[in-house]
Amino acid sequence: MTVTVAFALALACFIAMAAPGPGTFALTGHALAHGLRRSVGFIVGMLVGDLIFMAFAIGGLAVIARSYQDLFLVIRICGAAYLIYLGIKAWRAAPKILAEGRKQIERSARAHNIRGFISGLLVTLSNPKVIIFYIGILPAFVDLGTLTFIDAVIMVGIVTGVLLPVLVSYGALAERARTMLTSDRGQKMLNRGSGSVMIGAGVVIATRG
Repeated sequence: MTVTVAFALALACFIAMAAPGPGTFALTGHALAHGLRRSVGFIVGMLVGDLIFMAFAIGGLAVIARSYQDLFLVIRICGAAYLIYLGIKAWRAAPKILAEGRKQIERSARAHNIRGFISGLLVTLSNPKVIIFYIGILPAFVDLGTLTFIDAVIMVGIVTGVLLPVLVSYGALAERARTMLTSDRGQKMLNRGSGSVMIGAGVVIATRG
């Protein structure tokens, strides 16, 4: 892989990943509801989902992936339904006191991140935008038939190096907005706002094939 191809791939990844979509909306809603620290698992799940699709593309399994449309439909519906469930749960949640004990925060963060990983993975695997990029657009930038092992490692590094900062940036912005609302009324608005964002992202995922 030449430097020019690597740069073009990184630019394409940044444009595709930074553009608002169901995945970034879902992450924003999650971080608004739970904070950045409790969204680490969600971010990692989204990254793993992207790498799974890239493995499909690199392994020449795009045709196989297309042939399992029913499976991806089930994944999409499950991911959308779970996201809508999280949104409804956030909408109905009572205002929380942000200043909790350190041990309680750590236990809560671990539990949230385990569930968040599954959520993030489902969101990415069911996201039409991600599927289109790796199965349809990626081959236009890289000749997947001539990739070496080193090229594949470089691609993993590019995707990880671009996607993680983008996702963390979305999460950090949501975290900043979250910390500005500390009153009961503000927390209630925040819960309903984050819930609405997650429900909206779930609806988009469910309705876009």
